[in-house]
Parts: sequence; structure tokens; C-alpha cells
Amino acid sequence: MASDLFANASLYTPPEPETLEGLDIGEQVIAGLIMRLMHLNTTMIAHEIAAEICLPFFRIVEPILNSMRDNRLIEITRGDMAAVSYVYTITDAGRARAMQYFEQTTYVGPAPVSVDTYVQMIEEQSLRHISVHADRLRDSFRGLVFEEKILDQVGPAVNSGRSIFLYGPPGNGKTSICERIVKSFGGSLFIPYAVEVKGSIIKVFDEYNHKPIEPNADMRLQSKYDRRFRLIERPVIIVGGELSMESLDLIWNNESRFYEAPFQMKANGGAFMVDDFGRQRIDPKTLLNRWIVPLEKRVDYLTLHTGTKIAIPFDQLIVFSTNLNPRDLVDDAFLRRIRYKIPINDPTHENFRAIWRIMSEVKGVPYADEIVDYFVEKHMRTNGRPLRGCLPRDILDNIIDVCRYRQIEPTVTAEMLDDAAEAYFVKFDDKSYK
Repeated sequence: MASDLFANASLYTPPEPETLEGLDIGEQVIAGLIMRLMHLNTTMIAHEIAAEICLPFFRIVEPILNSMRDNRLIEITRGDMAAVSYVYTITDAGRARAMQYFEQTTYVGPAPVSVDTYVQMIEEQSLRHISVHADRLRDSFRGLVFEEKILDQVGPAVNSGRSIFLYGPPGNGKTSICERIVKSFGGSLFIPYAVEVKGSIIKVFDEYNHKPIEPNADMRLQSKYDRRFRLIERPVIIVGGELSMESLDLIWNNESRFYEAPFQMKANGGAFMVDDFGRQRIDPKTLLNRWIVPLEKRVDYLTLHTGTKIAIPFDQLIVFSTNLNPRDLVDDAFLRRIRYKIPINDPTHENFRAIWRIMSEVKGVPYADEIVDYFVEKHMRTNGRPLRGCLPRDILDNIIDVCRYRQIEPTVTAEMLDDAAEAYFVKFDDKSYK
């Protein structure tokens, strides 16, 4: 049953709209979009207009263009027998109408979908339809060195699809674990470029946080589908100290006059990681208070600048990551609301060797156990420093920089390790700071 659910969630494809009457957004929304587009370009071919707003020409874009032509907002300046090849030019009356539409919003691009369509789309591709078993999780964690018991803790947490608290010293791969968790979900999902609600536009697709699937990488992109959607990898949105309460609600731009979706809306269908939890500009308790309802009900309420509230799915795995003591951040009542608390500890000496071996192979640097043991004994244990999972990468990067400077092949010597350690670790001499 789990595999069937996984297949359904993976193969969901938004159907291509067929008629203007059956479209989920009003004709005026599309008309305003076309008028703003024509104002910016002056002259456009009919099929270019349809391609820009990602809607079929016949039965949807064509009747709107005909209505605009009848009202003398645009005119045909060139064309043959095929309506799709007509060249349209905006008129003076059309420019005046376009300016009225610009006063509402400056959004130009793919046509939005309705908020109801967005909700349905998230439900169809929900994480609740995906069951991650041990073998799939192990495959996703391949190449990552960790304590074996971590998988047994992460597995149930992933299948809960709710919230995880990763805590422990810095530099031991909490962010990497979050990324591998999302990888274990597998598949991809469709998200809309934008959502329309009560005449307002919310931009959802984010070129920075969303990774599109190439057209030849998924058979669904070879057939008909609603082009207002973009197929992406399941998102992993990671925020740190920059997180604020304002960024968790719709972000209104007074100049462009449309909204940017908040982080948690962009993370739907994937994971939202709050890194360095406790170091944000907002109190941890305030943040968790904001999410009490979403965490329990899987619904988030966002507010338009008019004061209108809208319900948006909260379908994502929330991961809190911190190197601070959890009890110094929140009380037991709040910790109970976070389903799974997983410690990510310093690597053992054996695992530290394994991490160093992997990083040496990745970076093309010779490896030997003696190299690692020398570094650990002289620069870690002697100075009372704990092992950290990030050290092999950082130290080897330092050594590679030196090799490039000296114009020699990448190699590792005791002298290079000493120099790299001296450059990496800070030693304070109290006398120098009096």
C-alpha cells in the first residue's frame, strides 16, 4: 500500500485547462495580465502571449484577445489565416486600461492558479502519502558518516512528517542530515508560479530555493499539463539567524503590489529547517507560539495587507537545529509539541577517520590512517579539542589552498597539517589582550 501511495504522490500531474469557463481564475485576472504584458512589449504574436502567461491559446487566450480587439484595446497589425500567428499591437486606449491594471499589481508572468487549486495540489502531493522505509533511508544517507542508531531515530520522525529537533555540537552535519531526509522522500512535485486570492497575487516559485526538473528528466513534462506549474525537486528551505516574524507571513511589496510567499509556504511538500535555532532575532517561544496551530493542524493562516486571512496547507517536515542546550531555549511544554528530539553528537575516532577518508577521495588528496591519527593526537587531544565532523573538509581545503599557492600536486604532510591547524584554530594569549 505504501508503494502505491508513493507512486501516486510521485506521478501527480496538474491537468491542462481546456476552456475559459472551466478555468479556476477569473477572466479579468487573465485580461489584466495580458494588458500589462502588451504594455511592456507593445507588439506581440498571439502564440507568444499564450506562452508568456502559460495558458493554452485556443479556447482560453484567443477569446480574451478577441474581446480586447472588439473593445479597441489591441489591434491586429499582421497575420495570416492562423489566429495563433496574428501580430497584436496595443492601442492608446489599451495603454490607458493597462495603467489601471498596473495600479492593482505590476505582476507579469505565468498566470496564477486559484488558492483552492493550490490547496488541492498540495494535498495530492502531500508528504503523508509517502512512507519511507529503512532501505530507502539508508540509500539516502549513503556517503554520510553517522552513528548507526541515528537511522532508527530519524526513520520514524521522517514518516511522521511533522517536526524534528536536531541538537548537538556545531559542525557535525545537522544540515546534511536534513538534506538527506528530504532526499529519502524521493520524487518531485509541481508548484505554481503564483497563486491568486481575492484579486491579490502571491508569488510562490523561487528561483533561489526551488530547483526545477529538466524537461528531459521526467516523462510528465513531455505530455500535456498545466504550464502554470513548475516541476521541482522536493524543496529544502534552510533559514538561520535572519528569520523574523515578518518573514513567516505574506510579504507585501508596495512598489510591485504583489506578495512574496513566506518560507514555510515555499517549503510545502519538502522540509523547512530552522538552523541555529535560538539565535534568531525572535524569541524561540514566540516562534513556537506562531507555529502551534500549523504543527498540530497542518494548516497555516496567512494575512493579506487588507486584514483578510487565508488558510494555506502546512505540509512539510519542520526541522529545528541548534548547538545550544534545548532546555535553555524552551520549556518542556514546547518541547512536547516537537515530536522527535535527536542528538547529533561528535564523531568517534573511527568515524572521524571514515569522514577524513571520504573527503580525501572527494578532494583528490592521499589518505592514510597515520595522517588522521597524527592530527587527532597533536592538535585535538593534546589541546582538549573535541572532534567535529566538519574538520576533515576544512583542514583539507586549507592544505589544498597551500598546494595551489606552491604549485605542487595535492599532498598531505605532518608539516602541512601543523600549518593548517595553526591557521584554523584560534589561540588566545591573555597577555596580548590586556
